[in-house]
Amino acid sequence: MAELHDDVLPHILKRLNVRDLIRCKSVCKSWENLISDSGFIKFHMNYSYQIDYKNNDIDRRIVMSRVSYRNGSRVCVVDDRLFDDRDCHLLGSSNGLVCISSFASQLVVANPSTREVQTLQEPQILDTKHLCWGFGYDSSTDDYKVVLGFRKRVGWTCFQVLSLKSNVWKLIGDVKYSFHSRIGILCNGALHWIMKDSSSPNKKRVIASFQLSEEKFIKISEPDDERYESGVASCPNMNLGIIEDCLCVFPCDGFNDNLWMLKNYNGELSWEMFEKDCDMNLALQCLKEQEHYVPNKRTLCRDMLFYKTKEYICAPIYMESLVSPYVNGRPKRKIQESNSKKSCKLIKRDPMLPVASG
Repeated sequence: MAELHDDVLPHILKRLNVRDLIRCKSVCKSWENLISDSGFIKFHMNYSYQIDYKNNDIDRRIVMSRVSYRNGSRVCVVDDRLFDDRDCHLLGSSNGLVCISSFASQLVVANPSTREVQTLQEPQILDTKHLCWGFGYDSSTDDYKVVLGFRKRVGWTCFQVLSLKSNVWKLIGDVKYSFHSRIGILCNGALHWIMKDSSSPNKKRVIASFQLSEEKFIKISEPDDERYESGVASCPNMNLGIIEDCLCVFPCDGFNDNLWMLKNYNGELSWEMFEKDCDMNLALQCLKEQEHYVPNKRTLCRDMLFYKTKEYICAPIYMESLVSPYVNGRPKRKIQESNSKKSCKLIKRDPMLPVASG
């Protein structure tokens, strides 16, 4: 059997999904090294993005699948107004990683595709109800950051940030805004919230942007258009979302007619109305609520749902990837010699379990 050239194999393997790539790790040591290589992980992720968004026009989102207290039915939760520690909360998603707060107030970053889970340090805050969160990738440091804002006093929000590499919370400072939206929308390397300016006479709402690389806040100018003032700014509630890689703003009721997209984000800001009548091809990944998210033990998601709607443009964008939440290296799993046979059987029965080296 002829061997594949080293430059050909990555182009073949990049077409496989994450589950199949994990199985391929057990073929031989060279395949395991290739699939675990950071360069290939980014190569595979970029290819998957191109297939989904550029060729197939599929918009993948992820939400928390929650059981309704009223009738026991399952509902897809995007952004809760209050942080209830009795519930699981999805705090953000980036490059296949998700940040979750579990029933047990455990803060974790997980990869639902590989079932890896990294537990984060708990923040030391007094107010655990009035919180806003965000999660995203900082390309300048090749790191992922969790951002937390809590109400310090009326009209003021105090922000902290944690990077996965340090797993330590760092104080950013106070901003003279109170948050209106709870989950930050990740777009162009920044997190965005709707906030209220307490210093203005009518507590005007503003779009606040936190730059992950520079760790500073800026205010995003809103559309200077009468249609926006009458259709969005004058509404009691407004939301942020992301569509076609652009930040968008719309009223909570009837966004089909009043959805504005921010174009040319890194240059001169330009807002345009989204005038497409057709709905999006949506693939909705639903996270399970769990008290403890245990790595490598059970699936973290339910079956994927498919819709043709724009209803979930507030939900974080999601893509399957091999990116590990262990940015400082995967922990070594100790397997007792007496249990080695049992471990091998488990690996054969469930190919999603990681293969022990050696």
